[in-house]
Amino acid sequence: MIHNITVEREKRKKQDAFPADAFTEEELLRLIEQVEEREMIHAPMHLKGDVFQRIGRERERERNRRLFSYRVKVLAGMAAALTVLLLLPIEGRNVSERPKESFVNELLRGGEKPEEDTLEQASLARGQEIDRAWERYRKKQERKDAGEWYLLEMKAYFRNNFEWED
Repeated sequence: MIHNITVEREKRKKQDAFPADAFTEEELLRLIEQVEEREMIHAPMHLKGDVFQRIGRERERERNRRLFSYRVKVLAGMAAALTVLLLLPIEGRNVSERPKESFVNELLRGGEKPEEDTLEQASLARGQEIDRAWERYRKKQERKDAGEWYLLEMKAYFRNNFEWED
């Protein structure tokens, strides 16, 4: 069956093919004269407008597709960022060490003024948190400085003990 289909296609191609020597020189000259004397067939008047409308619609569809794609990417990025923010713990604290409610939440919920002890404890806790953060930063800087010093020492060692050829 498939063989018959391909054979039929080949036959149609041979029938539809334009023979190379279909026109003699006289017939070609006569065809040229007819085209020069009479005007060529013109396209319908609305064809140009239809083509430009289709092009405009395609451009609009492509623009809408790109806008939709951009919106999806932005929403996915926002969802990922929010997920990361909600799932990552606060640096230097375990979940059990996190404060249960903040000063603002207490004010909004109860409408009561916190006692002075609570304010003092909150300020002391905040000061301790700042001190811990400063200590972590200082240690990180010391490690960075030690790494840079090590690299400089290694560079000097190689420069002094080995001869390099250019």
